[in-house]
Amino acid sequence: MNVASLLATLGQWAPLLVLVVPLALAGLLAFPRLVGAVGRLAPWAMLPALLAGLLAPQTELLLPELLLGSSLMIDPIGRPFLLLLGLLWLVAGWLAGERLRRRGPVLLFLLAMTGSLGLVVAGNLVVFLLASTVSGYALYGLAARQSGARAFVVLLVLSDLLLFELLLLLVKSGIGLSLAPAVAPSAAIGGSLALLVLSVLGFGAKAAVFGLHLWLPRMLSGRAVELLPILIGFVLAAGLLPWLRLLAPGALSGDAATLLSWMALTSMGLAVILGMLQGGQQALLGYAISALSGFWLLLLSVSGGELGALMPVAETEARALAMALALCQAGLALAALLVQGARRWARQSWLDWMLNGFAVLLFADALLGMAGVLAFDRENGFMIAACGLFGGLMGQLLCARHGTETLQVIGPSRPLSLSLLAAGWALLMAGGAMIAPSGWPLAASLSAPVSAPLAALALIGVTTLSALLALARPARA
Repeated sequence: MNVASLLATLGQWAPLLVLVVPLALAGLLAFPRLVGAVGRLAPWAMLPALLAGLLAPQTELLLPELLLGSSLMIDPIGRPFLLLLGLLWLVAGWLAGERLRRRGPVLLFLLAMTGSLGLVVAGNLVVFLLASTVSGYALYGLAARQSGARAFVVLLVLSDLLLFELLLLLVKSGIGLSLAPAVAPSAAIGGSLALLVLSVLGFGAKAAVFGLHLWLPRMLSGRAVELLPILIGFVLAAGLLPWLRLLAPGALSGDAATLLSWMALTSMGLAVILGMLQGGQQALLGYAISALSGFWLLLLSVSGGELGALMPVAETEARALAMALALCQAGLALAALLVQGARRWARQSWLDWMLNGFAVLLFADALLGMAGVLAFDRENGFMIAACGLFGGLMGQLLCARHGTETLQVIGPSRPLSLSLLAAGWALLMAGGAMIAPSGWPLAASLSAPVSAPLAALALIGVTTLSALLALARPARA
């Protein structure tokens, strides 16, 4: 066998090799003398994922004898996620340090890694649900002592039940379970309210969309720094990636897309308002991630309509790939902000400010990249409003003061004006969702196309204003 044929064979089996290596290391933990060596090697178990993301060809590995005819795949959409998760798990292993020298933590670490990578290479919903279960519950084992862990496992169970019901309905209707772009059940889910609700809520709990987000800000504010990049990877791979596969650009249209747009914009606004109340950067970033989930759902909902329905399959896949790249860039920027914010400084240097500003700039560029991919030739009011809302958090992140403060909640000490603002925003968005769009000027204005690039201007303008307000606010003791 020559080198070329060997590489071709490895490329064909690459999706399986990505999962086998961390599982094999986990199996070696049965031998007590090898625990220390496995702990040192554990962070490097994701090297096959990095190599597959960089070098492996597009391939699908059929497993007809397993899990009702399952499959694994490496496709253009999953490739950047493999690279991102590989980097995040490397950072998590470095931050964990000596904690991985014990059998229990390193076993959970390797199982969570296997499940996380399985979310990306899953070729159908059955494998995805299995990987989600392994990743989610192993992550709960790692974070069991963290604040928010109980809420996380409760929402995890509810999410799995909803997704299992989604799988049963798809099978009952004779709809395929494949996640491959050409045959994914996007049209069926977009055309059925029941399937759409199950998809939004089931994956939304894992994506920490507002209302199902209670676990994320609390877990990010904990003391286990190594969990920060892992949580980012879980939200992106278990929540946002399946939305991209199942609600492909152009799949949603009509009343369902309009209702989902209002719901997504509502969740974004509430996440931004509550995020701006936070005193510590970790909790602020938790709400930023929740807002990102709402933003992602909003973009997928406004990508339908006549133009979306007429897009060729090749163009739909190209737009999905561009969105995947932008989302991975956003995930990398958020991970950098989280890890940097977890450090404790007596005084911030100019280098710290520059690194923080660069990460926020990468995040903002990713948001505008996502919006630009789905804007077709013109933007609309939903995109402009969403970018303006995100600007409120961007300014806070630019001028965040790193310290020991964690999660804040709305209570008697919270400003009454912000509580009223949150209630008013919810009522305003509820009106848009319940009243017929054609009969309400605000709904019509948000849906109307806009030829000027106002989304970028809204993001920049609101970010500047929010940053000035953050600088003017006195630091808390």
